[in-house]
Amino acid sequence: MKRITYNGQSLITGTGVSDALVNYVAHVAAMAAAVAIDIPVLEPNNTVVPHTLLLSAATQLEVAGVDGVTGAEESERFPVPALPPVGGQASPIDSADIAANAPVIDEDPMGLIAVPEPY
Repeated sequence: MKRITYNGQSLITGTGVSDALVNYVAHVAAMAAAVAIDIPVLEPNNTVVPHTLLLSAATQLEVAGVDGVTGAEESERFPVPALPPVGGQASPIDSADIAANAPVIDEDPMGLIAVPEPY
């Protein structure tokens, strides 16, 4: 188990969750994005409750190991959440759509390319 200090608050969660979160924050920061995610957190009454964290390039996490459950019990109580993709996503475009919508590279719709005068 790990203790994550996030925005001045201590949150206890599983090692897998903590490792995924630290890796994910690095990707969020690199994309200059912000995203809200839910992670399972151990409450003082020993229940596990989802907490929503807002992650951005400004997010600072401090992580430390703590004693508690380990192994299969930890994985069961603190499942690693599905983290949303960060940044743009590429998808294929049908060739008919390309021909219909993409500008021809040789076009000069604003007349910015100077054509030399013939001699």
